[in-house]
Amino acid sequence: MSATQPSPPVNTSPARDRRPDPGLLKQVMGSFCTGIAVITAPGCDSDPRPAGMAVQTFASLSLDPPLICFAPARSSSSWPRIRDAGRFAVSILAEDQRELSARFAASGTDKFAGVLWRPGGNGAPVLEGALAGVECDLETELPGGDHTIAIGRVTALTGPREAGPLLYFRRGYGALGPAPAAPEASGPGEGRGASAESASSARSASISSASLRSAS
Repeated sequence: MSATQPSPPVNTSPARDRRPDPGLLKQVMGSFCTGIAVITAPGCDSDPRPAGMAVQTFASLSLDPPLICFAPARSSSSWPRIRDAGRFAVSILAEDQRELSARFAASGTDKFAGVLWRPGGNGAPVLEGALAGVECDLETELPGGDHTIAIGRVTALTGPREAGPLLYFRRGYGALGPAPAAPEASGPGEGRGASAESASSARSASISSASLRSAS
C-alpha cells in the first residue's frame, strides 16, 4: 500500500485579496539595497545585434546544480531577444560603472555604442571592467506577476575584480565607503565591539540620488 502525499494548503484567507498601495509598496521594497547587473545575449539570425538590459533582481539560486535567477519586466523589449538566444551573460557592475547601468536601463537606444565588451564562451557580451561575469544557458522561465522569473544554469565564470560594487537603494545609486570611526571605549572592557568594528575593513554605503528605470 503506497502512501499519498498531501496536497499543499490553499490560502483562502481574506488577507490574500488585499492589495497594498502601489506607491508605498515601491518605497518599502526600495529599502532593500541591491547590486546591479547587466544581462546580455548574442545576436541571432533575425537580429544580429546583441541584446542587453540592467536588472536589480539578479541572485544566486542554487549551488548544486549551479543556478542563478533574475526577473525581467513583462513589458521588456530586450527580454524576448535574450530568451530566444537561449543563453546569456551576467556582468555584475562595479561602483565606477553607473553610466553603464543607466545606459542598459534605457530603451530605444543603441546600448552597446561605445561600450567595451568581449564575447564570452557562449558568445554573449561580457562587459569590460565588471566586478565579475557569469555565463549561463537559459534553464526555464516562470510567471511572476508583471515580471518573468528567469532561471539560468551557470556554464562559466569570470573574476572577481578587486573593486567595490555598484549599489541601488531607494531609487538612488550608491557605493561602499569607509565605515565611520567608532567612539573609543571609556574604560576597561567597555566598547570592545565598537573598537573591533572600527579596526576592521567594514565599509558603509554612500547613496546618491539617481533613478534606475525598469529593465527594458
